[in-house]
Amino acid sequence: MAGAGRILAITGGHRVDLDAFGAMMDAVCAERAWTWAHAVQPSAQGWLSPRHADAFDAVVCHDLPGLRLERGRAPEPSGPDPATARAVADLLDQGQGLVMLHHALAGWPGWEGWADALGGRFHYAPGRLRGKDWPSSGTRLTRYTARVAAPDHPVCAGVGDFELDDELYCCPVFASEVVPLLRADADLDPALFVRTYEHVLHGEEAAPDCTGHPPASDLIGWASVAGRSPLVVLQPGDSAATFALPPYRRLLGNAIAWVASKAARRWAAGHPAPVAPSP
Repeated sequence: MAGAGRILAITGGHRVDLDAFGAMMDAVCAERAWTWAHAVQPSAQGWLSPRHADAFDAVVCHDLPGLRLERGRAPEPSGPDPATARAVADLLDQGQGLVMLHHALAGWPGWEGWADALGGRFHYAPGRLRGKDWPSSGTRLTRYTARVAAPDHPVCAGVGDFELDDELYCCPVFASEVVPLLRADADLDPALFVRTYEHVLHGEEAAPDCTGHPPASDLIGWASVAGRSPLVVLQPGDSAATFALPPYRRLLGNAIAWVASKAARRWAAGHPAPVAPSP
């Protein structure tokens, strides 16, 4: 698709199988004659600035900025500082296409405007969002079916329902404010999810389930507008096995192509959603 070609992939802040991730990016970009570069947080944050708006046609984030994660310690939100938040908000006002994968949904927990931009937030620690106090979010590793919710959307082109073993989230998603693309056909009872805060502190076996958390959303892929930028969130993406799946690679390639396209940028510009730059 016209518009894509130069892709920046950002990781860091949370573990990811970099060999498998790189193999996926190599394959997706080779198939479409794109080139890609890799940057790692926290230094990668410098690329998310309006001064680099023309450097890449799309940015793929599989990162977790703004949170200190260390086994045995409580997750600690950190930043962003006002200059960093302003730079990101200004970049999004210029139409930079973004694709957010998996734990990127947990980024910048101290910045409500970032949750608004993404269409939700995964809470590693209890937090306040849109005037409501939320418990920590939950995870569940399971086999399930991903069902295409928008077969006519460019992101879903050539993709049918598919099975995968991956990590589901029990967390707030602003489903009424986004364009649904992909849904999980799975049991989403919060009692089946492990509460993340205690998981980080004490290990999975000592962590309670998410009983009492509002029901998990079945929405695991969506499109939205951040500022004047098209954005796609694909919540699956925990493992090397998922990175190797042909339908997942097709989804990722389609998402990159779409957020980089003139059509997506026109759509976003026609439905602006200002991102509050102040954490």
